[in-house]
Amino acid sequence: MAKQGRWTNWEGLEKKKLSWRDIWQMEGARLSFVIRATYDLLPSPQNLKAWYGEDPACSLCQVPASLRHILSGCTTSLTQGRYTWRHNQVLRELALILEQKRTTTNNLPQTSAGQVNFTNFVSAGKHQEHYTTPKDTSILQSARDWKLEVDLDKKLVFPPETVATILRPDMVLWSPTTKLAYVVELTVPWEDGVEEAYERKKNKYSNLAAEASQNGWKTNIFPVEVGCRGFVATSTTGLLRKIGVKGRSLQQAIKSMSSAAEKSSNWLWIKRKDYHCPCCPTGQQGRDRWYAVRLRPDSGRRTPLPCRAH
Repeated sequence: MAKQGRWTNWEGLEKKKLSWRDIWQMEGARLSFVIRATYDLLPSPQNLKAWYGEDPACSLCQVPASLRHILSGCTTSLTQGRYTWRHNQVLRELALILEQKRTTTNNLPQTSAGQVNFTNFVSAGKHQEHYTTPKDTSILQSARDWKLEVDLDKKLVFPPETVATILRPDMVLWSPTTKLAYVVELTVPWEDGVEEAYERKKNKYSNLAAEASQNGWKTNIFPVEVGCRGFVATSTTGLLRKIGVKGRSLQQAIKSMSSAAEKSSNWLWIKRKDYHCPCCPTGQQGRDRWYAVRLRPDSGRRTPLPCRAH
């Protein structure tokens, strides 16, 4: 019971809401995965050992395999690029959200202040009232020349005008006129490890921000997380609010990233015994194109080769 109730102790995660409409629209197999993965009730090797005394070894790396191991801790899956593939599915959703907000902001008229004041003329003896349009609290509001680079499809090169570095964050959003830069680094961890992932990525890029500051650039680091079972971290929703994503748009953004993590992890679960890389789940020919399996002449054991997609 302690394992099934562990989700109640998760820190730094938004609550996941499933409406009846979501449930009816979701495939039965995926709904089953989402619910059982949350409570750790899937038939992982370690659960099968506890239930029926079966071998608890991972089919890929031969170490005892819990659900956590399969979804975020298998060294073979890591080497093959399975976790990278899932990470990129979530990153693509986040990048679409930021790109839409960047384009919208750049198309707005430039203003010298964050608000517009209106004054009404009133009759003698009456109090004058001032009406103010709501102030845009987006961190993008100060510029209209935002640029965005994402480490997808092509290797990200950090903007050389900011700082020279070999680091490759997932996204960089910057404005040459205001010398503002925002570094976004996504992690798709096991939900228990969200806070640790945040601190690790924050520390990784702290020196970069300091070096950019010496070049006259104000650089903010935004580590963001989406749990591998689809629970979105408050750090992620915090970033979205800061760039001006609110209300229904925010809920849709959370849903899209959560869905990407769920679907990808579900596929990794389905392929947990398959040496083929799951990056191209469109038949045997497609899988062979992305990933190869060979036999060691000396042992006859299958040895996974690195996925050609990564």
